[in-house]
Amino acid sequence: MMINNSVLFPISDFKYINSDEKKEETTSQDEISVFDNTETNDEIRLIAHRGDNNAPENTIPAFEKAAEHGYDTVECDVSWTKDNIPVLLHDSTINRTARTKLGFKLFFPKYCSDMTYDKLKKYDFGAWFSQEYKDTKIPTFNELLDCSKESNLDLYVEIKECSSFDEERAKILMDTIKEYGIEDKITFVSFDKNYLEIIKNLMPEARLGYLSRNEIQDETIEILDNLKTDTNDVFLDIKYTKITDDGIKNLNDAGYDFEAWTVEDINTAEKLADMNCKGITTDSLTKEEINSAFLYNG
Repeated sequence: MMINNSVLFPISDFKYINSDEKKEETTSQDEISVFDNTETNDEIRLIAHRGDNNAPENTIPAFEKAAEHGYDTVECDVSWTKDNIPVLLHDSTINRTARTKLGFKLFFPKYCSDMTYDKLKKYDFGAWFSQEYKDTKIPTFNELLDCSKESNLDLYVEIKECSSFDEERAKILMDTIKEYGIEDKITFVSFDKNYLEIIKNLMPEARLGYLSRNEIQDETIEILDNLKTDTNDVFLDIKYTKITDDGIKNLNDAGYDFEAWTVEDINTAEKLADMNCKGITTDSLTKEEINSAFLYNG
């Protein structure tokens, strides 16, 4: 592969290629899967972004449906209530995904951090998506871990930049995870390096992914270096449009793997496979499609 500084995934390159078009060019795909260790690739992680997109995001139905559809890993967003309860919510306000009991949208901004958990439970977090999910409640972190155990799901837990995360809140998460005994099923990701450092200091063995919206620079490597301990796994989780040949070479030379978000087409997945990407966060790609893309480029 020629090394250059250009971005590898310009918008003009996007072209959806149905996985069926590649089946004739691969061998025995019913018998080989890149989700198990194969001769051509290490294990590939496929992460369902905020759960399955056929259910309201960041809800228990979305995670359960992801498991039903074959995903082994789901990504979710942790926010905090006024009374310090960790709940699953992407935005700082509940306005986009919450409705009143009568199904009305909220007019004035309602910040999660200004509301107690009991007050949040009065809102409907499913009706905005469809009436099938009417009366779905906002889940707590404990309910997420219950779902993880019941559905055998690994979790990518994003600590939101707007969450005012501190050592006290990190300890709440750590203690809960240890109580459930699923430390090995949790990966923490965040755009905020300081939040990840808090987790590293409290739980040196925790797997950490630094989220990035930017091309890989020397500073990126320094951040990853600062997150490393003798017992953890650290990787870069980068927006796929910001990946360059030079950046990935420098990352690999420093001893780090990368994953990519949020990938929605096979053409991009095939390019990532060629670069030995270790994980893909998606709203729509299936195991079968990723299996086809990565085996073809293996």
